[in-house]
Amino acid sequence: MSRAEMVRRMCAAVDGGDAEAFGAWFAADARYVFGNSEPLIGRDAVVAATAGAAGALPWVRHVIDQVAEVGDQLFCRFTIETEARDGKQLALPCVTVIWMSGDEIVDYRVHMDIAPALA
Repeated sequence: MSRAEMVRRMCAAVDGGDAEAFGAWFAADARYVFGNSEPLIGRDAVVAATAGAAGALPWVRHVIDQVAEVGDQLFCRFTIETEARDGKQLALPCVTVIWMSGDEIVDYRVHMDIAPALA
């Protein structure tokens, strides 16, 4: 499977609320950083955080704008569609940098401002 297909499947898992399927792509000791938050370490922490984030939003849809592969790194540009608490539809820009070791993610960095969805 291509790494672009891997990203598509990961997005589908998050959009479907399946934190376990999303977390399955991560190494047991992977590092995950969302914005300015403290790093999460380990697959279990990634699964728990993903499940929590899914519960904080009414729904989410990842639109994949671009996936570029450079060596063991993936640079992914997304538009994250969701809605604010007042029902306003949102399209939030997001860039994620993923470091791979073989078929597992070892480092995952999300660069996004989620504040409009939580306001």
